Amino acid sequence: MSNEQRSGREVIENGLKNLGRSRQASVLARKRREYLDMVPEFYDIENDQRTEEEVGALRQVSVDVPRTAPNVPFFHEPVIQKSLERMLYIWGIRHPASGYVQGMNDLVTPFLAVFLSEALPGPMDSWTPDSLTEGIMLDMEADCYWCLSKLLEGIQDHYTYAQPGIQRTVFRVKELISKNNAAIVDHLDREGIDFLQFAFRWVNCILIREVPFGAAIRLWDTYLAEGGKFSDFLVYVCAAFLACWQKDILGLEFQELMMFLQKLPTQDWQELQIESVLSNAYVLRNTWGNAQSHLHM
Repeated sequence: MSNEQRSGREVIENGLKNLGRSRQASVLARKRREYLDMVPEFYDIENDQRTEEEVGALRQVSVDVPRTAPNVPFFHEPVIQKSLERMLYIWGIRHPASGYVQGMNDLVTPFLAVFLSEALPGPMDSWTPDSLTEGIMLDMEADCYWCLSKLLEGIQDHYTYAQPGIQRTVFRVKELISKNNAAIVDHLDREGIDFLQFAFRWVNCILIREVPFGAAIRLWDTYLAEGGKFSDFLVYVCAAFLACWQKDILGLEFQELMMFLQKLPTQDWQELQIESVLSNAYVLRNTWGNAQSHLHM
């Protein structure tokens, strides 16, 4: 297990740390049974037993799953693709206020990597699913399902109709940047670039698509550690991430600038760069966290 995966595992289990060992084991077993009971009820049925909306939801999930983490071949193994489809479809059916929304497929991958690292030794690029039994897969799937549910419960309005939570977060990022890095906002305004044109995806996928997968696990570590403050902290993380590129941004004009913002050169980023972004995010929160009137619509 890598340092990032070990750290992620520790934070994922944080909610159970105050329980006694026997109770922790019983809670884990109960949650796994709950998920296992959902599989035949919601997934292992024929389409003629689903509503028209459920058929559409399954179709959308099945279209999105092959697009998951395109640079991580392991996630494209058939058994992993089926697992992703099953848990994402069930999550959507169980959460009708939003249902499944494109982008959620990426959000579950750090959990999947962390939990599977206990069964698959070595670096992720050497993993094969050959040793994964049905029992291992279902336990991992259940754990991922409940962790995804916990992650999303604080940002549910990011995925309801018109995605107001995302729009509000992007607005708050712009407001924060205008206070702390006004030159960036001024330059984007002059070039006619709206924050939603690039930051919508950042917030929708909580930056997982903007950095290498191994670095993203370190982000999830902090997201989960923030608990109920996660949705607010995401504003500071996105602002700190954008501020990293101020020099580049100020030197580019519209066409090159749009291309740059939509594909930032983070391909060589590792935990060190993520730590820097997170450190700057904490500084921003300490500086502006009490100025709530500046950061709310």
